[in-house]
Amino acid sequence: MVRSVRRRSYALLVSFIAALLVSSVVALPGAASAADRIGPRFFGVDLSISPTAVWPAFNPGVVRSATAWSSIERSPGVYDWSGLDAKVATAEKNSARPLLVIEGTPRFHATGAGEPTYASPPRLRAYRNFVRALVQRYRARVDYQVWNEANVSNFFTGTPAHMAQMTARLGRAADQFAPKATVAAPSFPLRGEPQYFKAWFKDYWTQRVQGRAVHRFFDVANLSAYPMPRERPEDGLELTRWTRSTVTRLGFTGPVWATEINYGANGLKPTPRIRSGLQAAYVVRTYVLHAAMGADRVYWWRWENHQTVNTQLQDGSGNLTSAGKAYGVGQDWLLRTKPKGCNIARGLYSCVFKARGGVVRHVYWQRAGKQRTVAAPAGATTRTNAKGVARNIKPGSRFRVGASPVMIETVRAR
Repeated sequence: MVRSVRRRSYALLVSFIAALLVSSVVALPGAASAADRIGPRFFGVDLSISPTAVWPAFNPGVVRSATAWSSIERSPGVYDWSGLDAKVATAEKNSARPLLVIEGTPRFHATGAGEPTYASPPRLRAYRNFVRALVQRYRARVDYQVWNEANVSNFFTGTPAHMAQMTARLGRAADQFAPKATVAAPSFPLRGEPQYFKAWFKDYWTQRVQGRAVHRFFDVANLSAYPMPRERPEDGLELTRWTRSTVTRLGFTGPVWATEINYGANGLKPTPRIRSGLQAAYVVRTYVLHAAMGADRVYWWRWENHQTVNTQLQDGSGNLTSAGKAYGVGQDWLLRTKPKGCNIARGLYSCVFKARGGVVRHVYWQRAGKQRTVAAPAGATTRTNAKGVARNIKPGSRFRVGASPVMIETVRAR
């Protein structure tokens, strides 16, 4: 069997993102599935899911967590599920669906010479046995990702062909034991030069296993959507555009997830922080842009603080930063709305989302540079900033917009 789940049409996605890259005034098409309202599972975050850790106060609908195979199978054929059981139970307790991201080859299953064995391509029979046991245990309670960042040597030192064989084994296990679960392809960072990352990605995506294209064994393509260190959320969409157009040419019509996203990343080097207001702006802009283009899921990397990215959701003790609070504000603006597209005029972004009861939400921000003065649209009732502070506003009244998004809510006259 091969994977078979509902597939959304993404015909407008490529044109949407291509339009985002045009600097002149342009009207952008709405989301590819404009009839779909944005649901809780659009809002994801990567976290360790420790039972003792503070759960994010913004309550993500989906969570992504590394599943270290080497910490579960500590001797050949003997699995200790206690730690992963606790992770899954904690996610379910908080009404979040887990995505289990497999990584970390046990030493005794490694095929590569030398260290680290964690990144070694595993013996295929051992991988098959592990994923069959994994899927039989959790069934459709979770979703599964074949491997983490397969084109990064810290995580995988094998070939695209070997990763394709691994993909087929997970897909077959899910077909047999959890046909309603979602299987995600390996994730791939695709940024920067030289073109090694993209070449590896293309090589993997053109693999065939027993005469079938590799994408027949999973439901979702995904990427680590980190733009270059000085780039912004708008720049990062080019990575998604490239991914979507590439996999479409190869016959894949399923969703593309951003399973990791943050800013300022420069490999494993510490990254200078940016001001807290800009961190908050980046979070909201990321989710607004991805929602407007019809994306299914976006996982912020990550809940725990990390020195390699410039935007942090919490202070190290579980208390929300400005960016963490902005995550919840973005949820409030977007949840259960229908995306209606965006306009760009000389760097000013305006994205529209239709809520119930004749309510429409207009989200404005300036990509860079000085603030702009904007007139509130017809029917305007309130203006809300990225801190969640709302004020009354009248139609036609003027307000200023900078890098931090502002949401104007309008109500249709009866």
